[in-house]
Order: sequence, then C-alpha cells, then structure tokens
Amino acid sequence: MKRNKIALLLGLAATLASAPTLAGGVDPAVVSNPCAGCHGTAGASEGQAPTIAGLSQMYLEQTMNNYKNEQRYSTIMTRLAKGYDDAQIKAMAEFFANKPWVSADVKSDSKLVSKGQQLHNAKGCVGCHGATGISPMPTAPRLAGQYPDYMVIQMQYYADAKKPIPATAMAMRGMLAGLSKEDLTALAHFYASHK
Repeated sequence: MKRNKIALLLGLAATLASAPTLAGGVDPAVVSNPCAGCHGTAGASEGQAPTIAGLSQMYLEQTMNNYKNEQRYSTIMTRLAKGYDDAQIKAMAEFFANKPWVSADVKSDSKLVSKGQQLHNAKGCVGCHGATGISPMPTAPRLAGQYPDYMVIQMQYYADAKKPIPATAMAMRGMLAGLSKEDLTALAHFYASHK
C-alpha cells in the first residue's frame, strides 16, 4: 500500500515536471488535475465537495489564498493550498472559472425551500448572493445549485467564532448567528433548488 502511494506521488511529480508550460510557466490543466478527486472532473462535483467550475476567477483565487494563509477554515483545503505557489493558484482559478457550471443533482424539500427563501431575504443574503443564490459580484460565490450538505457545513463554519473566515465575509457571521441547523438546512435547500 505504501509503495503504491509513493509510486503515485512520484508519477504525479514526473507529470508536473514534464508538463508543457504556458505563460508564467504553469499548465493550468496539469495543476488543476489533482482537484478532480474531490471536486469532480473539471470542477463539476458529483459528491459532497462543492462544485467550483464556473465560479469567478477572482473568487477562486481569493479563496485558495485564504485557505493558504489560514484565513478560512477547512479540514483539508488549508493543507492542500499551502502546496501551490501564486502562479499555480492563478492558473487553477482561471482554469475552473472557464469551465461551465453544473448544478448538483439533488432533490430539494419544498417546505425547506420556502423557509430558506424567507431566511435568505430576511437575513440580507440577497445583497451579495443575489435573489436566488447567483451572485452579481465576482468576489462572492454562486450558491444556487450547490450541494446542500456542503452548504450546511460551510455556514456552520462561518457562524463559529472560533474558526477563521475572510474579513470580507465577516458580516456573514452576524447574519448566521442564532440560526439553527434546521434553518441552515432550509437555506441550503433553497440554494440547491435553483439550478
């Protein structure tokens, strides 16, 4: 088992070393390929990790840097982001930003969707994330069509004062404060219902 892991890492290193380079010396497809394990081929997730294809380049780049600099909490991404330099992060962000968005294939509970819409409007989420979770701003992510379980976990992280979040998202901490897990689930179903 250990030999297989070593062989896999050596193979990946050889691939990166022999890959053709583009402007800045980075091949976006090569540096983005390891992300497929969680985020799906070309960023279109099929599981609990978020879809990242089609998000804005600015948001993707900021998010990777926030993970790298420990300004956003994650059990996995903080460690992974530290392995990339600025040029690689920029290349990955551009690569995924240019891929088409693919909404999560999940069924939403209509009662939760209705409650989530009320919370979305009442809490002022529309200001950054738009009326249905499609942000008009390049610095805020699209929430519409995202996986509900992922959304609930991220909102819990953002509401937790013990976990770091980007300064630009600090208003969300106050907006999410006091919401129950059921409330967060309702918000997540509202976003998932918009494809």
